[in-house]
Amino acid sequence: MVAKSTLMKWHYITGLIMIVVVGIHIAYRWPSYDVSISWPAVESQIGMAWYDIVLLIIIYAASYHAMNGLRTIMLELFHGGKAFTTFVDVLVIALGLLVVIVGTYTVVSIIPL
Repeated sequence: MVAKSTLMKWHYITGLIMIVVVGIHIAYRWPSYDVSISWPAVESQIGMAWYDIVLLIIIYAASYHAMNGLRTIMLELFHGGKAFTTFVDVLVIALGLLVVIVGTYTVVSIIPL
C-alpha cells in the first residue's frame, strides 16, 4: 500500500498540473467562447496533436485528483476497518480506470488518422 503522504503529494502535484493545463484550455477559448465551439474552430483543434495531449493530461490529472479526493472523503466520513478501506480503494480505482478509458477513447477516436 502506498503511504498516505505520497498519495497527498501526488494530489497536490496533479492540482498544480491542472491549473496549468486547464489554464491553457480556457485561454484557447479566449476571447469568444461561442466562436471557439463552432464547428470550424473545433475541426481545426482536432488536427492539433499538442491540444490532444493537453486534453489527455487534463483527463489523467483530473481523474487522479478527483478519485484521490473521493477516497479521502469516503474514508474520513465512514470510519471502517481494513475491509472497508480495501473496498473503497478498489471502488475508486475501478471508477478512475473507467473515467480514464472513456476519456482517452473520446480524445483518441476524434484524432484523424
